[in-house]
Amino acid sequence: MVGLVARELKQKRPFTSPEHEVLLGLQIVAARIMEPWEQFLKNHGDLTLHQYNVLRILRGSHPAGLPSGEIATRMIARDPDITRLVDRLEKRDLVTRFRGRQDRRVVEVMITEKGLKLLRSLDQHVDRFPRHMLGHLGAKKVEQLRGLLEQALTNLGTFP
Repeated sequence: MVGLVARELKQKRPFTSPEHEVLLGLQIVAARIMEPWEQFLKNHGDLTLHQYNVLRILRGSHPAGLPSGEIATRMIARDPDITRLVDRLEKRDLVTRFRGRQDRRVVEVMITEKGLKLLRSLDQHVDRFPRHMLGHLGAKKVEQLRGLLEQALTNLGTFP
């Protein structure tokens, strides 16, 4: 019997392991969930997922700024070029940069009032989005899924 993941991928042969099928399933689910959110951010904020993530991180530290390296470690999906990402946000006056107070070699990034305003305009949608995407599972299954994700993250294997 072919499962949903195999049907989505139009795969005829069995997976090499259940773990392989689950990893591919997680990728598919994450992509399908995030596609409408990416489109929404583009249309309503002219933002990418990475840019939105940076703004949310900076709002969390506001009124203080954060060094670029610290922003990078807090990102959900890592972007290897934080500098260019911040450049784009700075051109739109959504963030500002300044030299670190304790170490002048460190450049810190801080969200601007314009960036805060943009995030506030998106907040109601941020609150609704998860319920629209996962609410059909019901509270019990969402809690089970949360528990499984926590277990997977806590005990992630290593590779290679």
